[in-house]
Amino acid sequence: MRTSRFAGMSAGLCVALMASFSTAWGAGDDALFNYKGKTWKASDLSPGSQQAAYEVEADRVEKLKRVVDGAIFDMHIAELAKSKNKSPQDVEKDLIKVKEPSDSDAKSWFDKNKDRIPYPFDQIKGEIKRLITAEQTQGKRQELVNKLKKEGKFSLALSEPSAPVLQIDTLGYPVAGNPKSKVKIVEFADYQCPHCRQAAEVMKKLLPRYKDKIQFVYMDFPINPSGISKAVAEGAACASEQNKFWEYHDLAFSKQSSLNKDSPATLAKELKLDEKAFGACMTSGKAAALVAKSKGEAERLGVSGTPAIYVNGKRQLVAHTESDMSAMIEKSLK
Repeated sequence: MRTSRFAGMSAGLCVALMASFSTAWGAGDDALFNYKGKTWKASDLSPGSQQAAYEVEADRVEKLKRVVDGAIFDMHIAELAKSKNKSPQDVEKDLIKVKEPSDSDAKSWFDKNKDRIPYPFDQIKGEIKRLITAEQTQGKRQELVNKLKKEGKFSLALSEPSAPVLQIDTLGYPVAGNPKSKVKIVEFADYQCPHCRQAAEVMKKLLPRYKDKIQFVYMDFPINPSGISKAVAEGAACASEQNKFWEYHDLAFSKQSSLNKDSPATLAKELKLDEKAFGACMTSGKAAALVAKSKGEAERLGVSGTPAIYVNGKRQLVAHTESDMSAMIEKSLK
C-alpha cells in the first residue's frame, strides 16, 4: 500500500493546505527577485527565461495536484476504515481490485514497447505483469478520486500559471490557412524529428477543417547535428520561391527515414521544380540566411526541442495527436 503523510488528514486541514499554495507565480506577475536596486518580474525577463519560469511553475502546480489527489484518497480510506472498524490496508484492498494480468496481456504490452526494451520477453515477463498491475491500480485510484471530487463539490485553490505571451517574428515564412485569422499557430520543427513528422501529418489533416479560421506558420529549427535537417530546410525555402513549399514540406517528411544531404535536389526533381533556379537559390545564401534567422528566433524564445508549437504567442505543451491538437485549436477559437 502507498503510505502518505496525508493519511487521516481532516478536510479542514486539507483546505488550509491548498489555500497556502494559492498565490502561484503564474496567477499574476509577482516579483521574482531584486537585483541592483530593481525589482524584477517574470515579464521583465528575456522571452526564453519567461518561458522557462512558466514551465517550472506549471510543473510545480501539476505535482501539487497529484499531492492533493493523494490526500483526498487517503482521507477517504481513513474515514472508511474508522466507520468500518477495519485497517486502512484492508479497506483499500476491498475498494481497489484489479485482475491479475495474463501472459497474453504481458506479451501485448511487450510488443507495443519492444523498441524501447533491450531484454527478451521471457526474461522480464514478471516485471511487465507487475507494471501492468501498478498502472491498473493507479487508474482505479484515480477513478475513485475523480468520483469523490464530483460528490464533494471539489474546487482547487491552486492558481494555474499562465503561459507568457511572446512576440514571434514570422515575417517571410510560409503560411497556410487564413493569413488574416486572429488565431495564429506557429510551429518550429526539424525535418528529421519523428514527433515533427507526426505533427505535420496531423496538421495536414486539420488544416482543411480549420483553413478559414486559423493561420499556420511553419518555421525551421534544425537541431540535428548531421546538417541534413538544415540542408532540407534550405531546400524548402528554395521550393517556396517556386510556390511549392508545402508540397516539398510534405514530401520531405514522408521520406524522413531516407533523408540525406542530397535530398534537397532529389525532392526538387521529384516535384518537377525548375532545377536550375532551385540550384541557384541553394548556392545564393538566401535560403541559408532564412533558416538561420528562424533558428535564431527559436533560440531567442528558449526553444530547446522540436516540435515547439505556439498559439497566439503562447507555447503549447500538447501531444501531437489529432484529438489533442484539434482540442488545442478549438480552445483557441473560443
